Amino acid sequence: MKIAKELIKRKRRNMQRKLTLILAGLIVSSWSVYSTALPRFTAKVEQKCNLCHVSPTGGGMRNAFGSQYFAMTEMAVHKTALDQISKFQPYVSDNISLGLDMRSMYVYDDNTGQSSFFQMQGSFYVSAQLNDRFSVTFDKGLYGDAFEIYGMGYILPYEGCFRVGKFLPSYGWQFDDHTSFVREKMVWIPGYSDTGFELGIYPYGISASVGFFNGSNGQFDGDKGKAVSGRMELRKHISNIGLGGGGSVYMNDTPARDITMFGPLYYLSLGKFIYMGEADWLENRPLGVDAIKSFAMTQQVSYMIRQGVWINGTYDFHDPDTDLKNGALTRYGLGINYFPYGFLEIQPNIHIYDDDIETYVQYDGQFHFFF
Repeated sequence: MKIAKELIKRKRRNMQRKLTLILAGLIVSSWSVYSTALPRFTAKVEQKCNLCHVSPTGGGMRNAFGSQYFAMTEMAVHKTALDQISKFQPYVSDNISLGLDMRSMYVYDDNTGQSSFFQMQGSFYVSAQLNDRFSVTFDKGLYGDAFEIYGMGYILPYEGCFRVGKFLPSYGWQFDDHTSFVREKMVWIPGYSDTGFELGIYPYGISASVGFFNGSNGQFDGDKGKAVSGRMELRKHISNIGLGGGGSVYMNDTPARDITMFGPLYYLSLGKFIYMGEADWLENRPLGVDAIKSFAMTQQVSYMIRQGVWINGTYDFHDPDTDLKNGALTRYGLGINYFPYGFLEIQPNIHIYDDDIETYVQYDGQFHFFF
């Protein structure tokens, strides 16, 4: 009996050692091959978005490190033991994996009187790792024809890669709140994606990319003009402070109008405290009409009360025409991100809107399942 118990203990220890080695391998491969979606986690760990995501700009499909290690052990209140992580395997085979984001929401708008449940997101992901350097990823959402599909190859110098297909161009912080003014009030409407290709290099402490696209959310480009996007971010750790800064630019030339957008992005990370923001200037030049200049800003302050529990304060500002003295909209927000487990997020929020004419409040709550 004692011999049998000792054999069982040895098997468990061996299993734990093997799992630890596998996870260590995932961590090393994720840092070296992909090397980092919540942008604040990028600031917290001071790594690129593709530490946890397949996309080099973050969001969407998660890699093995993101879905099975980081989410289960570094994000959640209730950590998953190493010997329990492998009980859920999001793999069809050794090379093909699945992913999902499901957000169900309740919203009450004091301005419109709207009270409604809303299935905000239902994204299904499939990714095929063709070999050590090449992969293909597909992302399909619930509504309309919104989707992403792209192939990637990590074959460029400085851990660089190319990406070709239909996807969201790399620009600014891809805040998980699609109503952030730097996204919703500018050109990045929910579900936006474009067809083209992107090149990026990711040496230590630097992320830099440039992309060329149709400049249209549709399937075809009806003109010769093309859109160009560029983004650069530098990260530096000084003492116990993490600093990051950079900027983005987007230009789109069409027969009906020309668009130029640019602005800085930045973050400061100090222990459990993270501050990050983005500001963008947009110049829209319709054919035969004077240019319209607009400005948007999103600021976010986050504090980790304990692992898996964050309190967030946000400030958004949008001026649709900087040449006018009125028409600007300001929004203040307060919310909580609660991750009880590595696959579930609960997020209550309150936003106060002020358009210089009236002030109104919007409440919302989200249940977010993901892997």
